[in-house]
Amino acid sequence: MASKKKKRKNMITLLSLCAVFVLLLVVYFAASKWKDGEEEETAEPDAGMQLLAVETGDISEIKAESDLFSYTVKAEENQWKFVGDEEFPLATAKVDTMAEILMDFRATSLVLADADDLFEYGLLQPALTLTVTKKNGEVSTFCIGDNSSADGGYYACVQGSNDVYLIEAQTQEAFYLSREDMMQFDTVPTFTSDSAEGLKVVSDTYKSFTIKDSTEDLKDLTAMALYTMALYDVYERPVRVDLTNFATLMENYASIALGEFVTYHAADAALYGLSSPETALTVWYQGEGEEETDDFTLYFGNRTEDGSGIYVRLEGSNQIFIMAAETAETLLKVDTFSVLSRFTQMVNITSISGLTVQYDGSERVFGMRHEKEENENGSTTSTDYFTVDGKELDKEGGDLFRDLYQVIIGVAIEAELKEDAVTGTKEVLALTFFEDGTNEVMHKVRYLPIEGDAAHYAVEENGLCLFIVDAATVDELIVKIKEFQP
Repeated sequence: MASKKKKRKNMITLLSLCAVFVLLLVVYFAASKWKDGEEEETAEPDAGMQLLAVETGDISEIKAESDLFSYTVKAEENQWKFVGDEEFPLATAKVDTMAEILMDFRATSLVLADADDLFEYGLLQPALTLTVTKKNGEVSTFCIGDNSSADGGYYACVQGSNDVYLIEAQTQEAFYLSREDMMQFDTVPTFTSDSAEGLKVVSDTYKSFTIKDSTEDLKDLTAMALYTMALYDVYERPVRVDLTNFATLMENYASIALGEFVTYHAADAALYGLSSPETALTVWYQGEGEEETDDFTLYFGNRTEDGSGIYVRLEGSNQIFIMAAETAETLLKVDTFSVLSRFTQMVNITSISGLTVQYDGSERVFGMRHEKEENENGSTTSTDYFTVDGKELDKEGGDLFRDLYQVIIGVAIEAELKEDAVTGTKEVLALTFFEDGTNEVMHKVRYLPIEGDAAHYAVEENGLCLFIVDAATVDELIVKIKEFQP
């Protein structure tokens, strides 16, 4: 009986040990699975396989042979050169991108090791064969074949190996380039129209002119630098330009499109009338620095056979384009009158000591005195005193004269005086402005009758007749001057 109990006890102990062992196994496998899962979560993603790593400075040559365009670029004196055509306008930024990729030329994955049939991946006659030669003579060649529709990349292999890899689409696209993709086309610099500083057209076909700074040639009558530019080469002397009108005109030049590309060979210039062009356009504009001036010159050659375009090229370049004839006409056929200041006697009242007015055999004399007083804070206060025909005006009379003066200086030109126009010698109205401080004649304007044109008067500014004004406006001004009795 005792023996049976002992055997039963031993059996229970054995079963208990087995249960504990099974429990330990469960815990072990659970812990192992948790650890594996944790490692999967913390492991870095597969970065692919590096096929080539070469520093940019170690590259001697990059050669691409493709069904699109075959090219070779060589590193010479720290710059890229297109092999076989020294004039080729190489887009060096594209080559810089290639070199950057070659520093870590990488496949995203191995598709198949030692493939039996490379034809299946487009690698027997690849669309692109890329050869990289290092300066130490080492050569690496890669074949890039079909696109993988499933992955979006391209199949590739090292030449001589049947291991098929997958590379990113952007890697293939960096080397699979057309002739145009490899070219750096000329573009005309862009700028804002209000930063334009000058414009020049030289031509036998169109009106030649220059618009530029005139501060050294024309006195600033406004004392406010309102007209700092002038039109040159059109009239006998420079004529002031309205800056607002000039900025409007320059909107046509702020972003010029050259048009369709034709050629880049210097020898071709003569074929298109661009070896010694007769017509040129130059633009000056404010550069990035506040006092920096940039410029460009565009040359215009022959018209196309159908007359729809004009061959053009930028100064310093051999690239020739066809610009639409309509665009070229807009740039070259300029209405220079439209940019002129309309006011021939815009004289600041504070810059003169007096004004004489003659009309109908009569004369009126307006005198000005400007007294300046320095304030305690360092600023200056100016007080103006006026006389009319020797009579000193009080404040109210002075204000009335200011109103009249605004009408006097506000007479505006309407058009150019015709070359065959005949003007009278006796003025309808004459205005003489005397400079403050010197009392010398500063500016003189006369309005003269025009034979056969009763609606207009010719404007003679400092001895030169160039423009006409509305006769009725001048006649009304004469009446106001006659009747002015403050």
